[in-house]
Amino acid sequence: MRLELRVELKTVDLVRETAWLALTEKLGWAAVLADLRRAVLWRFELSDGDEATLRAALAAELERTSAFYNPNKERHHLLAGGALPEGEPLAAADALEPPPAPGARLWRALVWVTDEGGEQAALRRRTARRLPGLSGLRAGTLWELALRADTATMARGLAAGLALTRRRRQGLLLNPHYQEGRLLTLAPGEEA
Repeated sequence: MRLELRVELKTVDLVRETAWLALTEKLGWAAVLADLRRAVLWRFELSDGDEATLRAALAAELERTSAFYNPNKERHHLLAGGALPEGEPLAAADALEPPPAPGARLWRALVWVTDEGGEQAALRRRTARRLPGLSGLRAGTLWELALRADTATMARGLAAGLALTRRRRQGLLLNPHYQEGRLLTLAPGEEA
């Protein structure tokens, strides 16, 4: 069983703001990128058990420690068990450059960026004493993108192109030399 914790800043996210400005004003994504949000995603892999009991144990652990989020500046949401799929790796071969004109449809994509898989072994060992059955713990940055593209294939390519840093002026959200990116979801969206 997997439980997921999404953590977001309560205040203005300066990392998000900087990424937005770089992508839209310097790298040419203004016509394609409709929105950009950032959060931290924690994935708790647990042995099978009663989900309600495991959620209660995790909620108690979140109240006890600030290892997963700082309640003074962040808010958290415990997602339903396995709410987000494992996703597909982003590949440089799939990456597209921003087209000269935006697509007709809006697509929402979740891209999870982790440092070399995101395994948090030391924190998992410490937490496993209070959270029974904890077998894996991973964390990374979750980027929520709203892209204008005509097709799902094009939206996937644009998400890869926007995320994967390939050259100085190509991509921004992950460095493939030490980070991994996964496209967790891609779905048609609605204008905000």
